[in-house]
Amino acid sequence: MKVNVYNLESFVDERLKIIVSDLTPNTKLKVSMKMEFPWCKGEEFSSYGVFSSNEKGEVDLDSVEPIEGTYKNPDCMGLIYSLEKSKTEGNNFAENISIDKPIIMNMIFESSNERKEVKLKRLFKSHDITTKYISDEFIGKLFYKQNSNNKTILMLGGSDGSLDALDLLAAPLASRGFNVLTVAYFALEGLPDKLEEVPLEYFEKVFKWISENEITNTKEIFIHGTSKGGELALLLASKYEQIKKVVVSAPHTYCFQALNGLENGKDTSSWSYKGEPFSYIHLDDDIFLEEQKKDISKGIPFGFANSYKKNLERANNRNEARIRIENSKADILMIAGKKDSIWNSYDACLEALEILKENNYPCKVELLTYNNMGHPLPIPYIIPLKETLCMNVGGGIFSSGGTIEGNTQGQFESWKRTIEFYKEPLSSDINK
Repeated sequence: MKVNVYNLESFVDERLKIIVSDLTPNTKLKVSMKMEFPWCKGEEFSSYGVFSSNEKGEVDLDSVEPIEGTYKNPDCMGLIYSLEKSKTEGNNFAENISIDKPIIMNMIFESSNERKEVKLKRLFKSHDITTKYISDEFIGKLFYKQNSNNKTILMLGGSDGSLDALDLLAAPLASRGFNVLTVAYFALEGLPDKLEEVPLEYFEKVFKWISENEITNTKEIFIHGTSKGGELALLLASKYEQIKKVVVSAPHTYCFQALNGLENGKDTSSWSYKGEPFSYIHLDDDIFLEEQKKDISKGIPFGFANSYKKNLERANNRNEARIRIENSKADILMIAGKKDSIWNSYDACLEALEILKENNYPCKVELLTYNNMGHPLPIPYIIPLKETLCMNVGGGIFSSGGTIEGNTQGQFESWKRTIEFYKEPLSSDINK
């Protein structure tokens, strides 16, 4: 048996190619994978597939369907996207995230008479990446190379408020030659405790730092926002002309009530400017509870997309709460899954696209949609989707939407396009 793995060491977001040859024709081959996150020992994830070799005694994992296994489609990456927890010590892999060490994936290849082991090393960053922590004017981290392409991406996370989780996206992006600055905007010392009335003036400090810092030193800012961070990214782009490129994954195009308002009763906006909250769509928690109970009674997973949609339909201030994306001066890439169960980001992106067309928006606009994608992390092949797609919540199953395969496809294709999009020249430069 000859095992050919063409990229034993690769970035975490890159595809593998594996071909096994010199097998007895038309016999079974079992391929197993096991891995732990380097920052969370004791939590083991595993997957497997059983294949039949062809008449030449070969198995190409990209072209052969498993006879049985943890995934069904002919896809070498199925072993990674179908990883599921097989051992646990009760640790949370979403905590204490560190990208300093690679993910090691152990693969075992077993035929009727042979057994071989292979180790894959999946890197978060190239060896020449430097990380600089910032805590004076704002709280963030800068990822950069000494010989970067001088393009700086400001990266904003979502409603979990985790700065470390953004490392999973920032380091691979920086490894492609960008300066990537992740910024926290709540839930850390010196910032708002909760995601409510976050002042946009805070980001003016960030913009000033980017323009004056010797590493970034640019007045043209790119921005990346995920989920609630996508709402924020579009809001910032609509107000600040120095933002020249925007990529938003599962965003919304309305300002909504602070998420914590559903828990503590405070009815206010997520964002503010000069001490005044932005106009926002009120969220009626009764609608959320009704939708949840209805789905649980039907025995189906529940989400919040219909609740957001109903709140929007009932709002009498939609025009005031809509983000004026047409006022921005940026090239825009929007990414949405049609099965997003967190909120109705697909509807929002379609509406934004229509508004931009009506206003003859002069910059480039692109919308990527995926039929079976929900609301996943924007980067593929890191967090096992079986762990995050569905969770037991409130007596039912909460789902972020879509299928394992659909989310994986959307993650990979949109992340690849994100990197290309940031590398492309500005449409305003091309049209000069």
